[in-house]
Amino acid sequence: MAPTSEVLADMADLRSQLRQQGSAYSELFKLRPGQVLLDIAFDWALILGAVAAVVWLDAVLVPLSVLVISNRQRALGNILHDAGHRNIWREKDRNDLVARALVAPLLFASISRYRETHFQHHLELGRKQGDPDLIPGQDHLPSFWVVSYARCLLSWPTWLGSLGGHLLAKEVTLRSRAFIMGWWASFVGGLVMLGGGDFALAFVALWLLSRATLFHCITTFREMCDHFGLQPGGVFGFTRDMVCHGPWRWTIHPRNNGYHLTHHLLPAVPYYRLPEAHTLLSQLTLFENRSHICRAYFGSADAVTTEWQSRAAT
Repeated sequence: MAPTSEVLADMADLRSQLRQQGSAYSELFKLRPGQVLLDIAFDWALILGAVAAVVWLDAVLVPLSVLVISNRQRALGNILHDAGHRNIWREKDRNDLVARALVAPLLFASISRYRETHFQHHLELGRKQGDPDLIPGQDHLPSFWVVSYARCLLSWPTWLGSLGGHLLAKEVTLRSRAFIMGWWASFVGGLVMLGGGDFALAFVALWLLSRATLFHCITTFREMCDHFGLQPGGVFGFTRDMVCHGPWRWTIHPRNNGYHLTHHLLPAVPYYRLPEAHTLLSQLTLFENRSHICRAYFGSADAVTTEWQSRAAT
């Protein structure tokens, strides 16, 4: 798997300028595993609380529960992403133990398969025959961004991926799928013992409902924010940072997941240091001149959704 020359050139240029300017960017790579464990615990608590509200308070809370669970599914997906880069612990065994025990199987994911495909995405960024995350259909963008979003949202393979993760991926080994199913069997059994059969059934139902609906909507939008509508040709040309704030950012990009350009340039920086990394990179002439940054999701000329449609319509 050979990285594209453009990817290597962009990363080399950036690190060269960081060294020349004496930027103390090595601090950005320092990890705080305790913070990650607290964030995982927070996500688990919110998810279990959302299920408990439906079971023990009122079924009318199902929509709110789905909103909370979908958002935390997205947040845990960001921690899985960091685990793929060994950004929880640099030590592989300890890093992967946390991922396999608390995150990956809950998301129907194999950490080894995730790492393999995600590294391929980094190395072959934008290459049609190499990038596994490349969204098709960008050669001729429609005149309205909703059409682009609907096409991605209604893609059957994409929806299956949101619903079943690696359980439904033929490339994933039988052993990995068996591990995920075994983990879920043990987990559901634990829920039955601690919360009763109704609670366990409600958890599974709400988890699948969330993944099949709002999680899929959020994840599709988030994935389009990363690269959609840009021209392949290196990290700078084909990746954007979403520097946004407020409710939309909390919904779409929890855990700083919107700093995607910063992440591609410095993939060993953990998610909780990405805003700091973006601020540091913004001081570099190279980054200022070549970076692609959106500061809104909707309703303005520099919004990310504006870039998902034909330039003739903007």
